[in-house]
Amino acid sequence: MKNFNDTANRIAEDAVRYAMQNGIALDYTRESVQNVDTFLGNFHDSLDEYESDEGANILWNIAVLFGTYIGEMLLHSGLSEKGFAWVEDDGLPILQSPDTQIAVSPITKAHKRILNGAEDSVKSFVDVVFSAANGEWPKTGVLRVPDVETASGEKIERIVFKESDYYISLVAEGKEDFVIFKSHDGFFQFYGFGNQFVCEAWFNLGGRRAYALINPDCANTERVNLVTPFGQYTPRELDIISLEQLKTAVYAYFSNLEETDFLAKVPHEKLDM
Repeated sequence: MKNFNDTANRIAEDAVRYAMQNGIALDYTRESVQNVDTFLGNFHDSLDEYESDEGANILWNIAVLFGTYIGEMLLHSGLSEKGFAWVEDDGLPILQSPDTQIAVSPITKAHKRILNGAEDSVKSFVDVVFSAANGEWPKTGVLRVPDVETASGEKIERIVFKESDYYISLVAEGKEDFVIFKSHDGFFQFYGFGNQFVCEAWFNLGGRRAYALINPDCANTERVNLVTPFGQYTPRELDIISLEQLKTAVYAYFSNLEETDFLAKVPHEKLDM
């Protein structure tokens, strides 16, 4: 996205001037992200003033303005030296490194900060980006912020744990065949209906380590019928977990960045590859 790389600095400077008019200083340092958090938080606190289509467009434009600043701050603070640059992803500018295949969306994050509040902290996002770029994924104090993909083709970047219930309900209510949460080290997927679900966790991105989540109260390895609005499946009986168990597993996935820590929290069996 050569054109956006050429214009991103100008957009970021517009954000600096806009923030200054509101008494907030931005200087492209990593520490300035706290001021961005504060500024976007002011819009979140006034969401009821932006309920119209025009208001939604204003909030999106604010997200583009300050998301671009966040991206430029990341580049100024060392990511450009690591090969990161603005590229286009379905029409949206994101930062990506061809060497590491890491891609992040500061604009999407800024928009989520406005809509969701402090739980979508920009500071936490920046901390995770720097950790990822340095190959040092933090083990504590940070939740996963995976992308989500549904069977119908919907793709949403970087959801927070609070949003996971919605995607679980899509499967439970028979509105989607399956849902996949994609993170930096693999993915977590499930299908089912009502109170019966089959769930797998894959790690190392290449699918080299995969685990079936199991019902610890069931030992039956015989195949059974699992009927959903999208068809019939024949998992082992012990592979079928309840809605409560699924929600517990999703929470464990979101709250543990390390594979071993996640596996310690959920009953599972290794899948043969």
